[in-house]
Amino acid sequence: MWPNLVNPPVKIALFQLKFSKISMSTFDVIDHLLKNKFPIRKDNIEVGINLNNSQIPLGKAKLDAMSDARIKSYIYLTTNQKERVEILEDTFTYVTELPYLGWVDFVQHVDEALTIMTDVLNNVEIKRTSIRFVNRFLFDEFESPEAYFTTMISKQGDPLFPLSQYGFRIQYDIPQTNIYAIVNQSVENDPTNKYIYLLDIDVLDRQSILFEKETVFSIIEHLREIKNQIFFDSITEKTRKLCD
Repeated sequence: MWPNLVNPPVKIALFQLKFSKISMSTFDVIDHLLKNKFPIRKDNIEVGINLNNSQIPLGKAKLDAMSDARIKSYIYLTTNQKERVEILEDTFTYVTELPYLGWVDFVQHVDEALTIMTDVLNNVEIKRTSIRFVNRFLFDEFESPEAYFTTMISKQGDPLFPLSQYGFRIQYDIPQTNIYAIVNQSVENDPTNKYIYLLDIDVLDRQSILFEKETVFSIIEHLREIKNQIFFDSITEKTRKLCD
């Protein structure tokens, strides 16, 4: 069991599936179902232009060209635009920026979105399953980063110039699994002279499976364990108490 944080620092939570390519028109059959929960739809259209070997002259001129427009992705949003689903021909992503109420609540929202996708993804090869949590901490002072976080960049002696922001990226390979984790940490000073620290944890499983909702949720439960290990290993007790 993990500590139950009263004020979790999660600002963005994300679930994603990568799968074998499907024609975008296939998703049209579930459009009305998605709109029941995500009523705002935005289409991302990709336009290619074939100039038929014409040269582009300087200034204004007519060109012999042909355009080729196609749907690149569908984006569905809730009315408050705090939740969204993005669908590409090989990717399904659920993103929430709602106040984080815990893992069970997050999984329930993922389940609602993924249930709509089930008929389309049935027997489709899933190539990657992932979760990502962006944690945001706000500090009045940040003179001693080691008081708040266990991993950081360092330099012998004082910095050459005053430091206003920095960031670094770590990748972990989880032994005896197909799982890896990408952790980005960054800090910057905002206009109110407070310090914003982002702890961005992305955990991904590259194992190939045929889509089955129960299997997917079993995988993300494992990903959650790794995500939590990284999160609590990255912060000090002082930082954890700030979340109580």
